[in-house]
Amino acid sequence: MINDMIAVLEKFDAESWLQTMPEYKQQMVASMYENLGDYEKVAQELLCVINNNTAPFGALPPKTPKFDLILNELEAFLRGDPKYKNEFTAILADKNIVQYSIVAYISQCIAPAVGSASAFISPIIGIILFTAAKMGINAWLESREEKKSRNNNSTN
Repeated sequence: MINDMIAVLEKFDAESWLQTMPEYKQQMVASMYENLGDYEKVAQELLCVINNNTAPFGALPPKTPKFDLILNELEAFLRGDPKYKNEFTAILADKNIVQYSIVAYISQCIAPAVGSASAFISPIIGIILFTAAKMGINAWLESREEKKSRNNNSTN
């Protein structure tokens, strides 16, 4: 089933994942990439920029979701974690699904788990899927496993 998801995601050109964002965010990402030279850093910075430009609705300032939490939830989604089983299956069932829908749907699914609105994290999801598609979704998932393993070994 994971291979089916990978096939769905890899049918799209890597560069086109960035085009799931509105034009002004694409320009912001391009400008940030010129300065930072790393799309993961761009995603982290964009997360802060988007959040800092949002007026809070309550008495407390908005809480920025943690980038690692978004990565973990996206990874869980792509691996077919049981908590996302229905949503995972829905993407696989739609043979005509487009990238905009995938980014919006995944953002909507993981937003509650990261404590954010899907609109705020959807550009981050697009950037992460872009970087994952550039290296290959399988390779990205393996690199996430290796990174977690290194982090676990360094804390022991």
